[in-house]
Amino acid sequence: MDRITIFSGNRAEFGILFPIIQQLSEDFEVEIILSGAHVLKKWNTREEVKNQLKKHQVKCKVTEIEIEDNEKTYTHCLSEIYEKVIEYYEQMRDISLGIVLGDRIESFAFALATFYSQVPLIHVCGGDVVNVANYDTNVRHSISKLANYHFVTSEQSRRVLLQMGEEKERVCNIGNPSFDYDRMGLLTEPQQLKMMYDISGDDIITIFTFHPASMKSAEDNFKEFKFSLDAVVDSKTDKVIVTYPNNDPGYELILAYIQQLKEDEKIIPVNSLGTYNYLSLMKNFNVIIAGNSSSGLLETTLYCVPVVNIGERQAERIRGCNVKDVGVDYSAIKKSIDDIVTNYSKEKESYSVSKFVFGDGNAAIKAKDFIVEILKKDRKERLFKKFIIK
Repeated sequence: MDRITIFSGNRAEFGILFPIIQQLSEDFEVEIILSGAHVLKKWNTREEVKNQLKKHQVKCKVTEIEIEDNEKTYTHCLSEIYEKVIEYYEQMRDISLGIVLGDRIESFAFALATFYSQVPLIHVCGGDVVNVANYDTNVRHSISKLANYHFVTSEQSRRVLLQMGEEKERVCNIGNPSFDYDRMGLLTEPQQLKMMYDISGDDIITIFTFHPASMKSAEDNFKEFKFSLDAVVDSKTDKVIVTYPNNDPGYELILAYIQQLKEDEKIIPVNSLGTYNYLSLMKNFNVIIAGNSSSGLLETTLYCVPVVNIGERQAERIRGCNVKDVGVDYSAIKKSIDDIVTNYSKEKESYSVSKFVFGDGNAAIKAKDFIVEILKKDRKERLFKKFIIK
């Protein structure tokens, strides 16, 4: 049986990858490597991941790569993860494929180690472009050039990879794997969400996720977070679910501030909604997404959810017509949410034209079918890709 190793560096990545993991585990021997935020004490989602796998009877092995947990974690984890993945491949010499997602430094470490270990690599969510001064686009494209095959989420991302010289036969547009949760019957029941978050079907709920930027100071990131959240809380929305940020500069200040908000009845702080809850909220409740997370662009189109995208973090990234871009401006953020609250039903109806820009909920099936074809080729053919000059 072919063996496939899948890397996850945080809860959001695992949420996107889970439908693929479940689909592949039916026919392949799957091993998951957890590192990054999964193993850091402020997040520590390793048991949550294992419980999810156990709950859905997904047969796979979980390996954890520990990293140093201090203020220099971000700069040190590249070498730490790289060395430990190299060691992993030296012990596990018969891995048929590696799979990695996105643009985090943890993912880059796994991709680099996989490349030098001469294990064929599939990059999920390559080809996305964010034209802003941060690491994301550079790291994402670097992983794509190390990878041998690609699962993209949109036609535009596919075209970007072809522009970068990738062979078209190695690029497969599967759509967003998160949309598969609905087809697989994995979404949380609405009644359970009502009890978990003390919400009703009549509430208009804003889910606020604002990540610090890797190239800004901790203080600047915190100011932008607080400024944006204040505007959301002061808007006409009934409830605000505030999720924890990623582990970039300033996250400690943000986490401390979120803890202070627990006494406000309008605010619901949560570590992570998780994909089951997040998608079910969007499907079954009156939800607005606000902040600067890529999930606001990539995971909202299928349910035509209004999005207020704040700041430049997702600049020029592909999105549906449900996304409105605003600066880190109190008045603009508050007005945008107030306008959506006032015309919520009409807003949602108008977004149906871009409903399937990121696929139709069959990503994991397409991924598995493509992998079956890849594994028909010998290892040398899987590894060698040409650069296409146009």
